[in-house]
Formats: sequence, structure tokens, C-alpha cells
Amino acid sequence: MEYPIHFLDFETVGTAIPRYAGTRPYETTPFEWSDHILYEDGTMDHREFLHEDTTNPREAFCRSLLQTLGDEGTIFIYTDYEMRIMKDLADEFPGYRAALVAAANRIKDLCAIVQTYFYHPDFRGKFSLKYVLPALVPSMAYEGLAIQEGNQASLEFLRMLDPSTPPEEKERIKAELLTYCGHDTLAMVKIREELLERL
Repeated sequence: MEYPIHFLDFETVGTAIPRYAGTRPYETTPFEWSDHILYEDGTMDHREFLHEDTTNPREAFCRSLLQTLGDEGTIFIYTDYEMRIMKDLADEFPGYRAALVAAANRIKDLCAIVQTYFYHPDFRGKFSLKYVLPALVPSMAYEGLAIQEGNQASLEFLRMLDPSTPPEEKERIKAELLTYCGHDTLAMVKIREELLERL
């Protein structure tokens, strides 16, 4: 691993009727990222982005993501979903292509590592975070979160943008979205720690 080590997660939305000019039905649009950053001295930083208005979030998402990732350090993701989103962004924004490709070359898939080298009966044959995390780090189970999975995050994002949603409800949704995405990246930190301790 090369420090600083990034633990990265995205949230996306894809609607039947496109929300943004130039997009297709059900096209995946990223609107949120979380990055827990582990430094060599053991300290950790958390950075995050959530698009809060009705404009297309892609460019702001891309620009802010590259700023936080910088040009050094290993990047952990869980499954290859984030890699596919970064490839789509590179195709859409040629000006960011080189930086996105360079960042993608630093990626390691924590899910693939778990699948290859570790198994626990409580996984029940599955390797999603929703199964792996409670088995390895029971204190971080998802049950206590208002948002517990990606589809729910997408729906809540759309509700946050809806003009009919009261301002106080928008703020509550915003906080819950940030908590959920941040939980996923901290989960990767804790899973990696648990694997290192066990292995």
C-alpha cells in the first residue's frame, strides 16, 4: 500500500425520465462521494461531497473528487462500481480524462481481496458490505442508519431536490445521505483493519 490510503464510495441516481440535458433514461449519474483518508502516522481524515441543487452534478462531482484524491496513495473501493463511474466520467469530460485514468490505476478492490482470501460463515455466501461488515465489525451494522442501501439513497436524493420537500426535511435528508456514504467508507477502513489483525 502507498500512503495516504483512500477509502472511496460513490452514490448515484438513474431515473427513467432523464433529469439532465444530454443524458439517457436510467443513465447512472453520480451525486455523492465519501473518502476516508488514512495517513502513514495512523491519523485519518474524512472528506465528502454531496450535490445539493438541481443542476447536473457530474462535473462538480468529478472536479471535487480529483481534488481530494490528489496524485498519490492507494485507493480502496468495494466492488468495481466506482471504477466504472470514473470511466464514464473520463469519457464525458476529456479535460479530466488523464487525471481520472491515473486515479483508476491506483485502485484496489477490497471486495475482491475478501472474496479471494477470507470467508466467514456469517457472510452466508454473499460478499456485499451488508453481509461482510456485520460479520467482521458487528458494532458497525447498518440497522441503526436511516438510509441503509444505495437504492434508498437515490430516492432520498431525489426527494431532497424536490421543490415540494420542506427545507427542514431537505436538511435532514442531506445529513442522512452524508452519514450513509461516510459509513460505507469507514466500513472499508474497519474491514481492512480486521483482516490485517486476523491474517
